[in-house]
Amino acid sequence: MTGAISRIYYPKVFITGVGAGGRAFLTPVAEAAVRRCGIITAWAEVIKSLGFSLEGKLVLEQNCTNYQEVLVKAAKLARTKGEDIALLVKDDPLVYSAGLDSYKEVFKDFRIEFIPAVSSLQLLAAATRVSLEDCLLVVYKPDAAGNIDQSDLVVKRERMLKAYKAGYNLIILNDLEQTLAQTAGFLIERGIPADTKIIVGEQMGTESQKITGKSISEVSRGTSHWMSCMAVKQPEY
Repeated sequence: MTGAISRIYYPKVFITGVGAGGRAFLTPVAEAAVRRCGIITAWAEVIKSLGFSLEGKLVLEQNCTNYQEVLVKAAKLARTKGEDIALLVKDDPLVYSAGLDSYKEVFKDFRIEFIPAVSSLQLLAAATRVSLEDCLLVVYKPDAAGNIDQSDLVVKRERMLKAYKAGYNLIILNDLEQTLAQTAGFLIERGIPADTKIIVGEQMGTESQKITGKSISEVSRGTSHWMSCMAVKQPEY
């Protein structure tokens, strides 16, 4: 008589993009992942944007101080309970490279699946009628302490200049430590004409969305919502 075969369950974590804002940008695939998982991790505002109840699920809220420890806690609970995790990310989860290494480390014994979504950068490209094929997307990377990575900043700045001079449009995501005004000021200092046309998108995809046309000089002297991005268009566009 043969004994029963014991199967080890390896939980899954779905790194799930919920879109730029609101239920309208939540894809059916993303919603299905949320509904099937027993453990949900997300920032409070992301949970509110879902538009449906998470009753019966273990919900772990993240904030700017506990982000990493919540992931570790979720992984531990998933192993203990044999549950899958839906880790909800605003925008598209692959817009940001910063989380990829930590996901691989925290969830090294999990099956990891990424679920894409519409990002604010895509929405701005659509609003300004530029093709992503003709654009360089710029997202600044944090260092291990959560501050802007200075070496990455140098690389991204040089990449922006080369791309724009080679005929590409730029779509740049705002960062609290490298604002659109600071980026615009740098580009002007490095020879981009002060009257270059800029489109600024604030809180893209939300009810508070605002799209404004300005010169790069105006952007360098102004302020914008922390959830903003800008398109630096070539003159012929």
